[in-house]
Amino acid sequence: MEANLRTRAALAAGIMLGGMTMLSPGVALSQSATPGNITGRWFLLANASNGDLNITQAGNGTISGTIFGSPLQGYYNNSSRRIVFLVTVNGIPVQFYSAWISVNGLVLGGQFNVWKLSDGAAAGVDYNFSATKVSDFPN
Repeated sequence: MEANLRTRAALAAGIMLGGMTMLSPGVALSQSATPGNITGRWFLLANASNGDLNITQAGNGTISGTIFGSPLQGYYNNSSRRIVFLVTVNGIPVQFYSAWISVNGLVLGGQFNVWKLSDGAAAGVDYNFSATKVSDFPN
């Protein structure tokens, strides 16, 4: 099980790094109006559970924050409005989120993948999630 978790973590890191390369700020994937910064507090609905998603975005597009109180790290590309992040528990990646931000920057939606048994979720299962921005401040 530990080797399988390491394989999934390595795969997620590869996906994130590949996504960061493909979504680098110098590559324009979309010409639509886009929100430049998604920093803030979001009301989250994920697999019938609701809570807070807190995001802080750096100038280079990297993001950090918390989701349901667990730390997250990832990347946001404002040209494509794509956000990807990993959620870790005790330093181990347990979920991978991928979503798109609405044109007005107030709603996001996508899916997340669960890699470790937690809160009754089965490992390897995909779920939908969405969030609505409620504040420009992450806490």
